[in-house]
Amino acid sequence: MKRRFVITLVIGIIVWICILTFGKVGGASLALMAILAFIKKKKYDEREYQLFYKTNNFAFALMIIIMTIIHQLGIHGNIIMQENWLILSIAGFFIGQGLLGLIIFNRE
Repeated sequence: MKRRFVITLVIGIIVWICILTFGKVGGASLALMAILAFIKKKKYDEREYQLFYKTNNFAFALMIIIMTIIHQLGIHGNIIMQENWLILSIAGFFIGQGLLGLIIFNRE
């Protein structure tokens, strides 16, 4: 489970950098999420499922809060507010999920 969170974090950072560097074309780097399908799957126990769901809920809530703050404060950049907004939000979700997953996993 820890390896999955690390890979999610790394993929989120790579996607973020590709979008900021290459613009809309960098969105193709989201295909890296297909790597998660090849990670050795094992039967997770109930605690690991709860950890995964808790991490997803926290990451999604954090993403919504940050997006609302950016919108309300009027922090508008050319890259963020144009065609890359959705892809950057998805990459931010992956980064948040990976970081929060590692923090919660190490704490519990």
